[in-house]
Amino acid sequence: MKNKFSLMLLSIITFVLVTAPLMAQTTTVVVEDTDMTNYYIILFAVFFLLLNAIFVPLLKESPNYGESTIALEPRKSILKGIYDKISGLKPISQERELMMDEDYDGITELDNNVPPWFNILFYGTIVFAFVYILNYHVLGFGSLPLQEYTDEVTAANFKREELIRTGAFINENSVVLLTDKAALDNGKQIFLANCVPCHGNNGEGTVGPNLTDQFWIHGGGIKNVFKTLKYGVPAKGMIAWQNQFNPKSMQEVGSYVLSLQGTNPPNGKAPEGPLYVEAAADSLKTGKDTLKSKMDSLKVGGVKKDSAMSKEGAAKDSAK
Repeated sequence: MKNKFSLMLLSIITFVLVTAPLMAQTTTVVVEDTDMTNYYIILFAVFFLLLNAIFVPLLKESPNYGESTIALEPRKSILKGIYDKISGLKPISQERELMMDEDYDGITELDNNVPPWFNILFYGTIVFAFVYILNYHVLGFGSLPLQEYTDEVTAANFKREELIRTGAFINENSVVLLTDKAALDNGKQIFLANCVPCHGNNGEGTVGPNLTDQFWIHGGGIKNVFKTLKYGVPAKGMIAWQNQFNPKSMQEVGSYVLSLQGTNPPNGKAPEGPLYVEAAADSLKTGKDTLKSKMDSLKVGGVKKDSAMSKEGAAKDSAK
């Protein structure tokens, strides 16, 4: 009886400690968070009380009025006592009391009760089912698998939109030239804040090359300019800006730089690098593709010609 009272007292103290944050909450907490916190605390309290109501009687050792109770047993350790109560095993000296009357060829059977751990597991599933139904199907605070999937898809779409907005999918192969005023203004602000010491206020060039002419050391066009901005030119003292800006910002800076073409600012630095004409580069690529297509057509034509000659020879042979 004393052990049972101690266990119940410990349960009450634990319950008070768990529900203390519920009583101590202030009005500065967000309402939605407070409601969810209160809900989970109450749910835990109900779960805890159910555990005590079901499992404490199971752990209570039933009185044994057999003759063996008269003998005093040595004092057991706490862990040993807990193990004996959970397992429900009896010492070998008490097996004769559990022996059943049936005897089959000298084999007897012990009348053991269902072990407490099995009852705890069984009743635990009932408690869990009650809490699950209350949480997911009655109060509706928990999210069912379909709702969790929908929430994850929504979050993934938001993340994808954010990546698109910041230009995470833009690289030197997919970047395109921007011409809208907002993008060019953003690129100008970044250029004035970071590129003026080397290229001047108007792109005329100081330490770095002139950005307003048609001569480029590392290639012109938005793809080459973006690549130069992204990876830098460490040998010439230009850092890799990919560690400072996202791809969208570098695309805006590159587009602004290309918008300076032909402005001819005063004190412009002498041209450096070969002449780059983007239309010529594109036409060269187009010419290569056209040449490849013509060669493929020639091959196909040769096959058709050979096929026609074969048919003509077959017709002559049949006429003979």
